[in-house]
Amino acid sequence: MNNRLNNIFRLFDKNAIDAFFVSSWPNVTYLSGFKGTESWVFVSPKGLYFITDSRYAEQAKNEAKGFKIILRDKKSVSEIVAHLTQTTKAKRVGFEAAQVTFSFYKSLEKAVGVDKLKPTHNLVESLRIIKDENEIALLQRTADIAVKGLHYTRQTVRPGMTEREVQGRLEFYTKSIGSEKPAFDMIIAAGARASMPHCQSDETPIKNNDSVLVDMGTVYGGYYSDLTRPIFLGKMSPLHQKINSIVWEAQRAGIRKAGPGVPASAVDEACRAYIRKRGYGDYFGHGTGHGVGLEIHEAPGVSGRSETILKPGMVITVEPGIYLPGKLGIRIEDMVLITKSGRKVMTAGLED
Repeated sequence: MNNRLNNIFRLFDKNAIDAFFVSSWPNVTYLSGFKGTESWVFVSPKGLYFITDSRYAEQAKNEAKGFKIILRDKKSVSEIVAHLTQTTKAKRVGFEAAQVTFSFYKSLEKAVGVDKLKPTHNLVESLRIIKDENEIALLQRTADIAVKGLHYTRQTVRPGMTEREVQGRLEFYTKSIGSEKPAFDMIIAAGARASMPHCQSDETPIKNNDSVLVDMGTVYGGYYSDLTRPIFLGKMSPLHQKINSIVWEAQRAGIRKAGPGVPASAVDEACRAYIRKRGYGDYFGHGTGHGVGLEIHEAPGVSGRSETILKPGMVITVEPGIYLPGKLGIRIEDMVLITKSGRKVMTAGLED
């Protein structure tokens, strides 16, 4: 944690601040080690302070090592920030502009003073984009759990089950082998419903010869995984075979393109160009991927708009898809670690 805090302090001069108030819970976790919610940190070279309430007092003491714990049971967070601004003699306090609501900002403004507040953007996120060895180990563990979950679903899904039943079985199984919780509301989309990329699973029954899109992820040690595969029950139609082959080859092209020094937009284009070449460019509308770590979607984005150059330690997803409304949807997604010499697929073992 000390390295992370030192890296934050190095950004202070550039951002014209001498203290930093953090309200994004993933960023609080990254800087303090605390894995709960309802928490904030106030950091400066003159002191480290962790703000929560009595429900999390014991957990914070165990996890937020090196921080002074301040309970907000009798004072508002804004009042505590004002007190810490005085205690540390901070002249400018940075706050996370994208995280603070307007009403909370007005309370900070009243308590701290508008002249002492400075909006900041992506200070912690700019550090989180490169994962350290411990983070990579946690990401690999949660990726391994996800892969086992996908294998389990392949082995157990049957015609007659509902989407929600498969979803529940998958969640139970992944928790039984180490997942803390699902990374998101897992998607089980049967048949033509898979043409909706973020289909909400319901009581739709799964039929023989259906394609079932499984988009799932797990959490381990606070870190997220993300994995998608279609599962085919019975006989694949010629159209399903064709689209599945196109998406598979497009995804392989994107993964091969990924590596240090490569623009993230080039990974997107590698996938998109193959799908476009095969005549289905109009049916791939979303970006090719995203970063994954303490959040299921984080920097860097992998799309045509991305300005990120991939670097060792970044973990991204590569997930092209083709969606034919009313007919089918195929998406294939893996987590990919950028290494010094190339890339490593973290969700390997699902090629069969």
